[in-house]
Amino acid sequence: MAHTDISETGTCLNCGAEVNGNYCSKCGQKNQPTGLPLRLFIEDAAETLFNIDNRVFKTIKDLFSSPGKVTLKYIRGQRADYLPPLRIYLSISVIYFLILSMVETNKVFFIEFGTDSEFTHEIATKIQYLMFFLVPVMALVVQLFYRKQKKYYVEFLIFSVHIHSVWFVLLSFDLLSIYLGGHIEHSYSSIPYLLVVALSIVSNFLPFAYLTMSLKTVFGESWPRSIAKSLGVIFLYFLILAFVVIMILLLGKYDT
Repeated sequence: MAHTDISETGTCLNCGAEVNGNYCSKCGQKNQPTGLPLRLFIEDAAETLFNIDNRVFKTIKDLFSSPGKVTLKYIRGQRADYLPPLRIYLSISVIYFLILSMVETNKVFFIEFGTDSEFTHEIATKIQYLMFFLVPVMALVVQLFYRKQKKYYVEFLIFSVHIHSVWFVLLSFDLLSIYLGGHIEHSYSSIPYLLVVALSIVSNFLPFAYLTMSLKTVFGESWPRSIAKSLGVIFLYFLILAFVVIMILLLGKYDT
């Protein structure tokens, strides 16, 4: 804001460097006196909060409305408008695992793990928790399919972090549909039930569509190639996920 820019030249009160403009070029502190009127103090605080909110809302909006856009811009170095990938991922994960702790299910996306038993519930739960740690694995899988593009691994890692962030939101919607489905009348003449069914369908099949569109945006290949590679990524990813779960269950069995 123009009225909070106190002076154009002077000495930085934080590091002592010469300042030409509104911010110190050495440490980044704003060039303003220590004694601010209450009005300017409140306006300055509001401006900071508003900018933070803008980053949160813009990151979430672009993640969901334009698959791959945030990843592509972040890789290109256009990062000022977005939250760091790990920050948004960890924030969403906390919410997801909180919901998961309150809803019991044997289902992960479109995969139903048999009957309602303690064993199948254990498998489903392990898979959902392992997804949190397999972000680097998906990055490797995607890199395998796009190895000819000669990109750095960290670019695929950023892609994987954004994909998992969106997937955890969709999984949260799926858990919500499961919870609501157990508390309303199961009738196709019931509008709440139809809404729950619609929510379940969207949350189960949108992940694949989102992955495909993100691959198309970030790596710039044709739709047929992007669809084929997204199928390959999903297959290998869940194959590795299943293998890790089986090994954990076998190790647990032998330990007992």
